[in-house]
Amino acid sequence: MKPPHALLHSHRAPRAVAAAAALAALAAPALTAPALAAPAAPASATGTTDGEDWTVTTVPGGYEVTLELDAPVEVRASLPSLTVDGEEIGAATESLDGTTLTVLTTDPSVLEASSVEAGWVGEVPDGEAPSALPAELVDLAEGTMTELDADPSEVGPYAVERYDYDLGDEYFELRTFDRLGEARAAVFMPDASATGELPVVLFLHGRHTACSGGTRNPLAWPCNDDQTDIPSYLGYNEAAEVLASQGYAVVSISANAINSLDGSLADDTGAAARGQLVLDHLELLREANAGSAPEGISESLTGRLDLSNVGLMGHSRGGEGIMRAAVMNAELEEPFGINGVLPLAPTDYTRITVPGIPTAVILPYCDGDVEDQMGQKFINDSRYAYDDDVLRSSVLVMGMNHNFFNTYWTPGLYDIATSDDWRFMDRQQTSPICGENAETRVDAATQYSFGTAYMAGFFRLTLGGDEEFLPMFDGSDAVPASAGDVVVDVSATQPASTRLDLATFATTTDRVQVSGAGTFAFCENLSPVDVPSSKPYCVETLNFAQAPDWSTLGGNGKAGSVPSTPALHFTYEEPGSREVAAELAVTLTGGTDLSDYESLSFRVSPDEFVVGSTELDVELLDGAGGSAEVSAEEFGAALEVLPGLEYPLRKVLLQQLTIPLTEFEGVDLTDVRQVRFNAPQESGGVLLSDLAALAPATVGTPEISARPLVTVPEVRVEEGSGVGSVEVPLVLSAPAEETSEAYLTVLGSATGSVGNLMEKVTFAPGEQCVAVEVPLVGNTTTSSATTATFVTNASNTQTGVTIGDSFGAIIVREDDAVVSGEEELTLADPVGVQGDACAEAMATTGELTAHPATTTPGSPVTVTASGFRTGEAVTITLDGVEVATVVSADGSVEAEVILAEDASYGAHALLATGAGSGYSAAGEVTVGSPFVDVSVENMFFTEIAWLAEQGISTGWSTPQGQEYRPLQPIARDAMAAFLYRMAEVEDYTPPTTSPFADVATSNQFYTEIAWLAEQGISTGWSTPQGQEYRPLQPIARDAMAAFLYRMAEVEDYTPPTTSPFADVATGNQFYTEIAWMQTTGISTGWEGNNGTSLYRPLTDVARDAMAAFLYRYDHLED
Repeated sequence: MKPPHALLHSHRAPRAVAAAAALAALAAPALTAPALAAPAAPASATGTTDGEDWTVTTVPGGYEVTLELDAPVEVRASLPSLTVDGEEIGAATESLDGTTLTVLTTDPSVLEASSVEAGWVGEVPDGEAPSALPAELVDLAEGTMTELDADPSEVGPYAVERYDYDLGDEYFELRTFDRLGEARAAVFMPDASATGELPVVLFLHGRHTACSGGTRNPLAWPCNDDQTDIPSYLGYNEAAEVLASQGYAVVSISANAINSLDGSLADDTGAAARGQLVLDHLELLREANAGSAPEGISESLTGRLDLSNVGLMGHSRGGEGIMRAAVMNAELEEPFGINGVLPLAPTDYTRITVPGIPTAVILPYCDGDVEDQMGQKFINDSRYAYDDDVLRSSVLVMGMNHNFFNTYWTPGLYDIATSDDWRFMDRQQTSPICGENAETRVDAATQYSFGTAYMAGFFRLTLGGDEEFLPMFDGSDAVPASAGDVVVDVSATQPASTRLDLATFATTTDRVQVSGAGTFAFCENLSPVDVPSSKPYCVETLNFAQAPDWSTLGGNGKAGSVPSTPALHFTYEEPGSREVAAELAVTLTGGTDLSDYESLSFRVSPDEFVVGSTELDVELLDGAGGSAEVSAEEFGAALEVLPGLEYPLRKVLLQQLTIPLTEFEGVDLTDVRQVRFNAPQESGGVLLSDLAALAPATVGTPEISARPLVTVPEVRVEEGSGVGSVEVPLVLSAPAEETSEAYLTVLGSATGSVGNLMEKVTFAPGEQCVAVEVPLVGNTTTSSATTATFVTNASNTQTGVTIGDSFGAIIVREDDAVVSGEEELTLADPVGVQGDACAEAMATTGELTAHPATTTPGSPVTVTASGFRTGEAVTITLDGVEVATVVSADGSVEAEVILAEDASYGAHALLATGAGSGYSAAGEVTVGSPFVDVSVENMFFTEIAWLAEQGISTGWSTPQGQEYRPLQPIARDAMAAFLYRMAEVEDYTPPTTSPFADVATSNQFYTEIAWLAEQGISTGWSTPQGQEYRPLQPIARDAMAAFLYRMAEVEDYTPPTTSPFADVATGNQFYTEIAWMQTTGISTGWEGNNGTSLYRPLTDVARDAMAAFLYRYDHLED
């Protein structure tokens, strides 16, 4: 039986937000909440309004509101926001230095602003006190949890060793940021007595101050030398050590670069960047396991990591990061085997659904940073999204806050930037439920121990198969002793193989009926949402943090109108004299056999109007008229109102009740026809969800998803001057294999130029793209910016698809005029008339034609291509350098490009790209061969052309043009000239007496040959007449090897003991030089018999081969 809570009950919660949410000076640095600004200046002709520290500026499609702060914004999991005249206008983007907040809004009323203030999404920034709540204290015993016999925090048999690595502050590319971040991690390993490859657990901390004190880096990252780089990644060391002692490899990674940059550079609050960071570290570990990791990672990890059995824990925004990593993992050619994810007090701004991975979300009730427990939606959104077979659990734990799971965020355990985050909600810490002195508040040490126990228990269960820890997560609410004296309520969605869904209440059905003094409605969401659905709201009078299952306002501002947790709202009244109490009947399909199951389960919550608690009886009826009824409150506390008097407490949250089927005596469980919920003889209401029959719980069977990924590309459009529309495409990475859904959100406005939209998008089998039409209203007025960007995103994917690059944008080009002050600025390139959005999004690179296709340096070339938008600017690049921009009148382009006088020989890439469509057409133009006897198809054309470009060879002048004579053997005098020119010798004066008897000082190549001798590259032959060079004799391949070896001044080269060439013995005079040629790749030789290689040392070197040798020699360092 689940324990009741010690509760404070309220009749009705206010719409106002608690004063505890006010931004003021706290123990930790807080977001500066400026005083009311001076009265605004009247709006100017260009649509600009100014205050003392803020501005409102007209931009294409909307208005940009900017506020300057006195100090950098605090780093929290929550999102900073701006309010205009007391009304929140949206989540704000931070400047890199943290002192400027900006919001793009489509609400024209901001031009009449008199004040702009900073706050946090969903919270009021001015510190108003909450309205008093009528409440009564219900004196219920707190209860005692069932103690688990096993304890996951017990230290195991292995000593723990550390193999931390730090590859620098700027090592990994941060996804979507165009910046670099650190590669730093603490690595905990059992000693060598733990043999074989070990399960890998990776920890990712959340958003917290990264660089404290000192002088802030204007680029935000890395920390300056006089700042403290706060090691948040070391805050979970106890859990890491416990798991390592039990035989797990634990890696806790640093994400401070992302924490420093995501407020400025991320549309998705950094979820994709964090997800990629997780995968980047796992890839490093894969390299370490294979013995190929970069320097700085211990060789002791080689062969000890099982990357097919991985668990991820993420705290705060790190929780959203690991869920994003779990989805992105499926994109890899060699995905990792992720078998468990544990988001700890996580954010879920982007509404990610994750298929096929056991999940446990920990939700601290006194969280003052993620006060809406938005991680509950990871469970709600995923539980029926896919036909998968895994356990999903939400673990609600009373009395705990957000920060104390990490020692580096906890006052008294670290000295910098720590706080009790509950103060964000309750400045004076007076809450009788969550205040620092409340009896029900858990102390920091107990909270940390709880985190250790639940991290260790979850990964020992999911990765190690230790089923003794299953009761911590399957709804049994068993708590290990090391977790402390805490109150936990677990709601578990069991794997599909152990669950029979009787009624999810997600869709309207006529199988639900009510009789007596009651009514019901299928519902979703918390009121209000910008784009309401056809269903009524489940919760109407509470604020967003008080309804975690249903909230969308603020806390999920990136997908603010996407439906949340469809449920059934059953309300009942005290029956009149001629009425009976309400009965809600759920009729099952046919005669449903429940005999193989052990319990009946459903999730339930008193609605927002219940005081204290309500009652509900559950009745089963069989086909023969047999029935049995039990009181639901005997099996848990879910019908009691959750505790609290003030925002964000007194929450409405669905909790699980599980009733053994043996309680329904007299019912034929092989033929159950109906489940009834019988109301008491009083007024009240409940929200119901997830009615199911359950077999004994298991973790289920994890899978690696192969479902297509949905992406939302950027769309660029002209502003226009009237009513129009823009199409936003949703594109799958492969055609849908089954009917699948995703939700598109456009963060515009119902009254602005870009419409505010939320739409469910359905992909039919075989379909790969669906376009959604979004209203667009243009104008003929000027603005102060060339473009405006409105975020689009896909979320809450269902059935056959998962999230890919889910954030896109509608970019609106100002097409009238751009004015800054009195200066008129240049308009952005036109983007033209949008065509078929799906065709544009899925277009492959087209063909560009150059006329002539082959030409000479300095010559003009006419470029043509088609497939563009009408009216869009098309930029043409040559080898990546912009050379022309033209506007397409009819979808085709033609432009003249002039090659540089010093253009290199060979092919040059041409690319034409549309400014609006993003469509590209590619081709090439070839600068013809410098030699008439060397075609561009020649296998050594690149090398011979390079020889000419470098001035190493000029060939022979003939009436037909310059000739290279590629198959002619190269003479030793020409070889000397080639090497001399390649060495770029300057100020060399040859001796007046030749070093060779057969080379006169008047010889055409005397300088080059003399230099060769002076450098020791060639010594020639000793003869009775003196040293001979034999300038007209072809050079043999062995001598050529010696020349290059000596020219390279090779040191410390030891040739292999076995020759790489069958025809070069290790005793050969030039064996070392020839082996070096093979080792460096300058020469590969010829394929001989039986797989051997031949060098042919005495064969003359042809001029084409010599070009190849010199080219490869010159490019050795490349």
